Amino acid sequence: MEKYNSEFFFNNLIFTLIFLAASFLQISLNFLSFFVISQPYILAIILFLTIRRVDYEISSILIILYGLIYDLITGGLIGIHSLFFLFLKLFTVNFNISHKILNKYGEWFLFSFSYIMSLLIVKVMFVIINFKIPDIYSISFNIGTTLLLFPVILLFINVLKVFCKIFMSK
Repeated sequence: MEKYNSEFFFNNLIFTLIFLAASFLQISLNFLSFFVISQPYILAIILFLTIRRVDYEISSILIILYGLIYDLITGGLIGIHSLFFLFLKLFTVNFNISHKILNKYGEWFLFSFSYIMSLLIVKVMFVIINFKIPDIYSISFNIGTTLLLFPVILLFINVLKVFCKIFMSK
């Protein structure tokens, strides 16, 4: 029992550190001049890869909590990122169609499906709550840059794995 608690604590601590690093990276993109329109959602990419690649199930309560913390840090609507992150997890792991997409088309298509569906649901809820239509140009820029950065981040992670294997084996 004690071993299980320590593994649970360590896994959640690692997830927390990954999420905080990704959050600060996401916030720092605001300072780059070519992302004035909208920033790519690096946080969604990191969350998707963490959900897919770790060998334990990430708690939905933690995802909601981290979404609320991110909303407080950025000054956004409270709960909007929690919903987005929760839908991203839901579309990534729980649906039968997600497994079919992953097996037939691969991880990039699964990310595209999960990301776009989550974003559409959250934006529709935003329109219903605020009675305000968001800027379609910034949303399309956000989707495009995020989907283009996904393979780049995957390549970066794979290169880091190869370097770690090379240096760890010596």
